[in-house]
Amino acid sequence: MRVMNTSNGPVVVDPTPHQHVNTSRVVEEDMQYLDEEPEIIAVVPAAGWCAAVGEALIPLIVFVAMDSGKLYGVAVGDDGRIDLTNSAELHPGFTEYKLATNEPKENN
Repeated sequence: MRVMNTSNGPVVVDPTPHQHVNTSRVVEEDMQYLDEEPEIIAVVPAAGWCAAVGEALIPLIVFVAMDSGKLYGVAVGDDGRIDLTNSAELHPGFTEYKLATNEPKENN
């Protein structure tokens, strides 16, 4: 054993090298935040996108990206307000997000 001076005072150091190497994966990729709720990191326009709820298509206003990696659409609420925490996926009957298309009408 040897002693090394550090800012916290003398520390005994094991002269044998470590058998493993810590990488960023140890502290970043596998880390789980157990006491924090996911946070919004981005809000992007959802022009042309709709939420399919039953037979209806509800126009989306924005997509919300969370730091957990989840992305969800948001529509205008019944009260006329936009609640970024209210995912369109929570509506009963939600099946999928669809891109609204402007298909040309056939001429008869």
